[in-house]
Amino acid sequence: MTLETSQPGPSGRLYAGTGPEQRQARRRAAFVDAGLNLFGREGFRHVSVKRLCDEAGLTQRYFYESFSDRNALLAAVYEHCVDICRAAVGESLLQVPDVTSGPATSDDAPAEQRLAQLTRVALDALLERLTGDRRMARVILVEVVGVDASLERLRMDAIHGWAELAMHIAFDDEQPPERFRLAAVGLIGALTQLLVDWYIATDAGTPAADVSDIRDVCVEMFIATYQRLA
Repeated sequence: MTLETSQPGPSGRLYAGTGPEQRQARRRAAFVDAGLNLFGREGFRHVSVKRLCDEAGLTQRYFYESFSDRNALLAAVYEHCVDICRAAVGESLLQVPDVTSGPATSDDAPAEQRLAQLTRVALDALLERLTGDRRMARVILVEVVGVDASLERLRMDAIHGWAELAMHIAFDDEQPPERFRLAAVGLIGALTQLLVDWYIATDAGTPAADVSDIRDVCVEMFIATYQRLA
């Protein structure tokens, strides 16, 4: 039996207990999953709308219901991947005692030691996500680069978002020095490029840096920056 909402017409119908907005959200999520699978395995430029529809098990009508084109879907997949990584990093930091209180300053736990601990925990969580799901790594590190101006802005927003998180780790809710803010963006850029090199090398089967070495180098750079500019 079809249940009706208080508003008449087909747009208000409930199917299996779900309304039109819920069904559209599910279809959109199915396309995001399809995009992650195909963009992350075959590459954005090699995947057509038809392939995405086949992967999602939906028609092109429903694709264009949520996305204007493939670029818009790639943006949604990218944001989805970044959100997953940010959530993993945030959850890992919550497991560190007193993470919200800022770097410790006692003789037993100097600020640099505390900062190194937090940075290492955050990077471990990020690297675990990217190495554990190469589809996600490919989308974040390779596929979104140079597609169009909108995606470049989205990518820059993500870099600045990671820089804000780095500053929060270093200074909690205090205002960081402006030069440290600039350096944080540069450090995230350096981490990104190291991960791009790692992904491309491992994808090609050529020698690549171990991710633990990438982590350690980035921790050292972050601590050195903090000591110099904080």
